[in-house]
Amino acid sequence: MKKVVLSAAALIFAATGFAQFNNSEVQQIGNGNASAVGQSGLSNDSYVEQVGDGNDSSVDQVGTTNESTVWQSQGFLIGTRNDNTSAVSQNGLSNDSFVWQDGDDNTSDVDQNGTTNVSYVDQWGDNNDNIVDQDGTSNDSFVLQGYNGDNHSSTVIQDGTTNDSDVFQTGDGNDSFVAQVGTSNISDVDQIGNSNVSTVQQGGANNNSDVDQNGDNNDSFVIQGFTNDNNMSIVNQDGDSNSSFVDQWGDDNDSWVNQIGNGNSSSVNQGLGGIGDFNISTVDQLGNGNSSDVDQLGDSNNSDVNQTGDDNTSSVLQNGLTNMSVVNQLGNMNTSSVSQTGLSHNSLVNQVGNGNGSVVTQSN
Repeated sequence: MKKVVLSAAALIFAATGFAQFNNSEVQQIGNGNASAVGQSGLSNDSYVEQVGDGNDSSVDQVGTTNESTVWQSQGFLIGTRNDNTSAVSQNGLSNDSFVWQDGDDNTSDVDQNGTTNVSYVDQWGDNNDNIVDQDGTSNDSFVLQGYNGDNHSSTVIQDGTTNDSDVFQTGDGNDSFVAQVGTSNISDVDQIGNSNVSTVQQGGANNNSDVDQNGDNNDSFVIQGFTNDNNMSIVNQDGDSNSSFVDQWGDDNDSWVNQIGNGNSSSVNQGLGGIGDFNISTVDQLGNGNSSDVDQLGDSNNSDVNQTGDDNTSSVLQNGLTNMSVVNQLGNMNTSSVSQTGLSHNSLVNQVGNGNGSVVTQSN
């Protein structure tokens, strides 16, 4: 009887030990480094590598088959990197986090709750800052900062299912903020240069935003959906001190903004107040100091603005259904104003030269 009891106890101990099968490995070389790892659940895996002085890492994993890798080094236990801080918290099933900080004074904070979320953070250079917060299922965040510079900041917040965010920043002092709530939203931000700022806020389902900024002091702000679906925004700014604002409500609205030069500004508002679907806006500005404003309310309106030169101004207001406006301005200091209210209006404005002015008003 005693042997039977001992055998049962041994089986219980073995089963308990197997249920707590978590793995943790910490490698630290240098002075004043600190690492804290907490794991609760089954088959969680943590690897921490710190080479240098004053690095700090914390990993907290609760659940099953979560995986965390933190490198605060040049990688593979070589290279001295100092005063970096990483915090990883994962709660759920099969979440995966990879943090690599190859520089000094970088900070990363990754928080994932749910199932099969993936975060990849790669920060080179110095004084870069990153926050990733993902809640839900199969969200994916990819952040690369500082390959040729320092002082970048990135924040990614994703709540829902299968949202995807990619952020790439190189140069000095670029700032990216991405917030996606809903299902299958996609954001891609690429910033090359200095002191560029990008903000992307998406809600709903299947919204898509692509921001590319090359130069210095460019600013892009994109708002899509919140309760609406299938909006698309593409912003490309090449030069210095360009500004783009895109606000899309409703469903199936498309916006393209392309600005090449310095000091250009574009504002696109589609489906204001949630009223408007299937609107299309295209803005192309080549030169310096050009300004475009497009406001579309209603459904299936189409606006095309093309400005080449310096200090041209265009304003388009479409309120109704199936209106069409095309504005072409070539030269300097030309102005165009188009207002369409009602159904199925068509307007074409062509201005070549300097200092021309046009006003078009259509209603029914």
